[in-house]
Amino acid sequence: MKERKKSWKDYAKVVMTKLPVFIFCVIFISGYSHFFGQENSIVGVILLMGLLMLMKADFGYSSAVSGGLIAITFIGIGGLALLAGAGLWWGLLCHIIAMVWMLALVRYDVSHSLYLPFFMGYVMFVGYPVSGHSAELRMLSLIIIGTAIGLVHFVLNRSQGSRHPFREMWAPFSLKEGQARWATTLGVTLVLTLFLGEAMGFPKTMWMALSVVSLLTPLEDEVHKRQWLRVPATLLGCLLFFTLFGYLIPESYQSTVVLMAGFMSMFINSYFIKTIYNSFSALVTATLIMPTESAIWLRILGNIIGSIIAVAATYLFARIWKKQDGGDEYSLDA
Repeated sequence: MKERKKSWKDYAKVVMTKLPVFIFCVIFISGYSHFFGQENSIVGVILLMGLLMLMKADFGYSSAVSGGLIAITFIGIGGLALLAGAGLWWGLLCHIIAMVWMLALVRYDVSHSLYLPFFMGYVMFVGYPVSGHSAELRMLSLIIIGTAIGLVHFVLNRSQGSRHPFREMWAPFSLKEGQARWATTLGVTLVLTLFLGEAMGFPKTMWMALSVVSLLTPLEDEVHKRQWLRVPATLLGCLLFFTLFGYLIPESYQSTVVLMAGFMSMFINSYFIKTIYNSFSALVTATLIMPTESAIWLRILGNIIGSIIAVAATYLFARIWKKQDGGDEYSLDA
């Protein structure tokens, strides 16, 4: 049967469905920044992402356990990110603790996506350090909103059964399993990336680390495609930002363009297009605290370095797993 061609009414319906969510997002971020400080706004973005992704999530445990773990994890990674700023080696220890905890949390996630708000959150919390009263407000927000997200998760999933008791979160695992291999690859690579960036004194280690998180996805079919697309999409995103905000759009209209771009991003499914948007959005924030040219070059360089690290890790660990299996291929679902 031939598929009916979509009319303008169909597209309008999709837009109207997304609009309330977008309005909620704008209100949430604006309210968060008002109460917890503009310098902590990125934490508000992560908490919003966590709310939207984790409301109906299945971690494999009972809803009470999962809800508690969500709150504990947001609070924990916020605290570890603050402690990581105390020094290079102290930071390395904090990174290792955070990775081990987060990967243990999502070990029974069958959707292979629940790690994202926590991993992106930790990287961004480290990438946007605060101190003094701002740090107190950050932790307060993680306690209040992180707990609220856990409660929402509990309420919406009360009827959900438990596939695993809580004690199995720390049960021994086998490196013959695809999930354990992915977790090892991502955890080791991300810790080393954060450590390397901080040791080099790279101003935006966060952008290197986010590239690693994006490219070392547990979705095997996506890995190689993303590795080819990441850098070209980053270059286009930087070029788009430089052209629009450098030449075409007056400063008085730029905030409107950012708002419109944010709404349009809700309809993006392509990794290539989404990466272009992410580069554009990241530069909007970065240029508030550094010159435009510096932000663009750091964005490009950070993504190139992060991509090289991720590709190298992919092939290095693939060789390790292949050798362990005696030459056999492995699967995430093994």
